[in-house]
Order: sequence, then C-alpha cells, then structure tokens
Amino acid sequence: MRKIVVALALIGALVFGWTDTAMAHVTVDPPSTPQGGTVKLSFLAPNEEPPASVTELQIFFPVPPQTPIPTVTVEPKPGWTFHLTIQHLAKPIVTDDGSIAEIVSEIDWKADNAAAAIGPNEFGEFTIDADGLPTNENQVVFKALQTYSNNQIVRWIDPVAPGAPEPAHPTPILQLTSPNGSAATSATSTTATASIKDNSARAIAIAALIVGILALLTAGTTLMRKRRVT
Repeated sequence: MRKIVVALALIGALVFGWTDTAMAHVTVDPPSTPQGGTVKLSFLAPNEEPPASVTELQIFFPVPPQTPIPTVTVEPKPGWTFHLTIQHLAKPIVTDDGSIAEIVSEIDWKADNAAAAIGPNEFGEFTIDADGLPTNENQVVFKALQTYSNNQIVRWIDPVAPGAPEPAHPTPILQLTSPNGSAATSATSTTATASIKDNSARAIAIAALIVGILALLTAGTTLMRKRRVT
C-alpha cells in the first residue's frame, strides 16, 4: 500500500508539474482591446525555472513592415530599471497629434538587485501605455526574452499558426476587436480558439490518464487484499 501511495504522489507531481510548465507563458493583459485606441497593457512574466529568479524581461514591438504602435510609455516598476530602444521610421506615422518619426521597438527591464527579481512561484507585471493601436489589423504580435539568474534565456518567439497546436514558447499576442465592440474575424482568432481547445484537450487527456492509473492501482490493491484473505 505504501508503494502505491508513493507511486501516486510521483505521478501527480510529474503530471501537474508538466501542466503548470506548459501553461505558464509570458502573456499580455488584457488579452484583447478595440482597434485604434489607447490601452494600458501589462506583460505577465511567470517564473518557470525554480530555484532561479527572473532578472530581466525584454519585449519587442512590431516594426515596419508590420504596423507599429506610435506612442509607448512605461509605468515605473519598483526595484527594476527599464531601457527603451528607439527606431527611426523612413516614413513617419501621421496621427491626429501630428507626424511621428520615431517609435519604441524594444523595452528592456532589469532587476536592480536579487531581492527585486521574480522568485519561484511568483510572476512579474510589466506595464505600459500603448496609444494608437492598429486600425486595420486584428492582432499585435510581440516577442519576449526572459532571462534568469542562472543565465538561462527563454525565448517567447514561436509563431502561433491557425489551427495548429500551441507551440512551446508562443509569442505574446494582443487580439484587436472592432471599435463597435464586436470581435474582429481573423485567422488569429481561430488560432486563439484552437489554442484554448488544445489546452482543454490536454487537460482532459491528463485527467483521463490519472483516473485510469488510479483505477488500475485500486484494482491491484483489492486483488492483493483478497489474496491475503484467502
């Protein structure tokens, strides 16, 4: 019986540990917002590499030929320092406030010390204000690099393809809806739905596996008890 309990504990740790790792991505909050507006965005960065800590997060923004975001400002994060990389545009963006010839192409946040780093079982929130979201696209695709205190770098740069399973390190994506509030129809929306279905299917498969293992172990225990009685 003791061996069965140990086996169950190991199975649970492996299965649920794998599930947590698979679902802990760098994401954007909120996940969607209307086209053409201004939004406060937070990049959520979980720690996936205990006992190491997250010491740096780099977010890469769309640049031409993709539609860039004209104005990006950063909310200070206590214990962290940020650096902006600016790109000059050959063709300025025309806005209601005038022409913009320079955009933010990257933000690099670094922890000032070990105490400020993102520890095990924690996540960090890195917030910006994005003004002038695209009006003719249904998504804004970012890329992210997450650096740990053990010098490991996790690259959230895998493209999310319509109808395909979610990749190991998907890019953070902000979905854009139409200004009147209805969802914009796009391949990306289909991809997001497919990704949710894929995660749900994984969870169901894992649950079924656990139930099957428990049933086998219970049957084995019952059989062993019967043998002892006889």
